[in-house]
Amino acid sequence: MKIGSLIKYYRTKLGMTQNAVAAGICSIPHLSKIENNNKEANSETIRLLLERLNINIHDVENSEQNIIILLNNLQKHINYLENEKAKEIMERLKEYEEIIGFTECIYLYELYKLRYYVFFNEYKLAEGQLRWLNAHRKNFSQHEKYLHSYYYALVLITRGKYAEAAVELTQILNLHPDLGSLEGEFYYHFSLIKGRLEETSQAIIYGRKALQFYKDQFNFKRIIYTSMSLALYYSQGKVFNEAIEIYEHLLRNVELLQQQQLLPAIYHNLGDLYQIRGEYESALVYFEKSASLMGKNSDNYLFCLYNLGITQYRLNQGEESIKTFTVLKEEAKKMKKISFNLFASFYLYLLTGEEKKAMVFLEGRLIPFTANNEEFKVIHQQFSYLLGEYYRQEKKFEKAIQFI
Repeated sequence: MKIGSLIKYYRTKLGMTQNAVAAGICSIPHLSKIENNNKEANSETIRLLLERLNINIHDVENSEQNIIILLNNLQKHINYLENEKAKEIMERLKEYEEIIGFTECIYLYELYKLRYYVFFNEYKLAEGQLRWLNAHRKNFSQHEKYLHSYYYALVLITRGKYAEAAVELTQILNLHPDLGSLEGEFYYHFSLIKGRLEETSQAIIYGRKALQFYKDQFNFKRIIYTSMSLALYYSQGKVFNEAIEIYEHLLRNVELLQQQQLLPAIYHNLGDLYQIRGEYESALVYFEKSASLMGKNSDNYLFCLYNLGITQYRLNQGEESIKTFTVLKEEAKKMKKISFNLFASFYLYLLTGEEKKAMVFLEGRLIPFTANNEEFKVIHQQFSYLLGEYYRQEKKFEKAIQFI
């Protein structure tokens, strides 16, 4: 506890001069040095100064201990995905903000605030908090610098800067191989980054490390989320049997652990897996289940409708596919999502017998749009191949080669 700073704060808050506080206790220069934390005063002098300011030192010390406990609990609740409990802890910490600035926990608290904002997707607040932390980084302890680097990597993930985030996490791993209580989260996020960078084998390795950590902690929610990520990476790596096995475990456990909100995503991912394998009948079943459970007004819902419509198209279910893409177009317009509006428009042209118009639209609007959007890299490749095949059948081989 920075007692000198605390004394100065309360003296100023009460509108008292140094002369009024120091009178009969110590000299004004002596008090000034104490307030600036430049001099160790004897305990009796400190006691008298605190007494004059009506500060109970035992209450202050107890507050500091409570702050430490609350910070530890905040990290624990975030680690166990206990959202409401994390919010409660943050509200209690705010009650101590007047004291926190005079404790050794000040930077730890500010670092945990950044983690809290990222956890709850408060990205604007996170950016502002990061700027504050960057300005004070020179005062951090070694542990606080490690946390700062890790939380900065999490902010980079929210910006979509996965390569930069990977550099930060690699440096941490080289400098701090003992990750302590953050091991699970660290490996989970490293796995996520590697997956985004299409380094599938690395994503699986770090995902397994995270999963083992969470199993050892009996952290069931994290086990489910990490398992879902692993199943995706197995699918990317075409290790389909492993992916299916994980999804089967997940379907058995989500209800038991009251995580039914994950069912739409699990069904969708299973549909995607079977679609990759060319098993369109099975894919259709899971996409239909996902669409029936998924909340509307979300990108995930639009993506599910898109995959459902594609699967129906591949199974020659023309009427059903037209219905699905019509709904997709309407929902995309409501949400002002240009991408899915374009996708739906293309397939509606194709499904209603206007193939030439569809291909003109594909070449002029859709392919240029997806070419400039990393998010639709795979879809861009699919559309390019589709257009190339069209030109090949039309015997326009130069154009066919260009797109294929």
